[in-house]
Amino acid sequence: MAATRAGHPAAQGMLGWMQAHPERLRALLDDEAPGAEDLGPAGDPAVRAHLRFVAEALAATAAPAAAPALEGFARDLPALLAEREDRVDEEMRRVGEAHAFEADLQFGAGAGEDPAMQGLLDRRVRVAAWTRVFLAALDEARAPAPPVAPAALEWMGARQVQLADTIFAMDRRAKQAEIDRGGPDAVASAETANRIGQAATVQAHARFLVEGLAAVL
Repeated sequence: MAATRAGHPAAQGMLGWMQAHPERLRALLDDEAPGAEDLGPAGDPAVRAHLRFVAEALAATAAPAAAPALEGFARDLPALLAEREDRVDEEMRRVGEAHAFEADLQFGAGAGEDPAMQGLLDRRVRVAAWTRVFLAALDEARAPAPPVAPAALEWMGARQVQLADTIFAMDRRAKQAEIDRGGPDAVASAETANRIGQAATVQAHARFLVEGLAAVL
């Protein structure tokens, strides 16, 4: 329990599985796309696909005793998320003020009101809301095992600066990769920069969720 971040053996196992199966994430993204209004990198379909990917990694790397419940959770997760979609707005209201407060602590008073920062905060709040819905469904699937959502949320809540640093690092690496491929103007447009930032936000949250689950399971 003392180990944190991707150095935790369970996190290493899940992240290694995810890195070895990028085609599975692409398939999940395609599966979530039909009929969706927002197909952006941080739209609800992309968030759900990443949560399903985490669930499959959790099941694939689980101990034998825990595997049946986690495999069932991964299999049933699309329906579970669909049933609970109305809870996302409720969770957004719950976590929105906390995220704005944390932005002020990290970037200075009033940062949460800055238009440029607002888009990032909105994405983070929405992904955090979906994550809470995911964790509640996970606890139901694992019953009668002790719930993990409270401990996972506490672990993640105590490390929001770490999450912000991870988003920034992923965003920077992705932009540098675009520049390496397309030259210095490859990320000059606001649309491109926003697309990369959205993708980095969702990917960093998925990694963070893996690390939080590894720390408390």
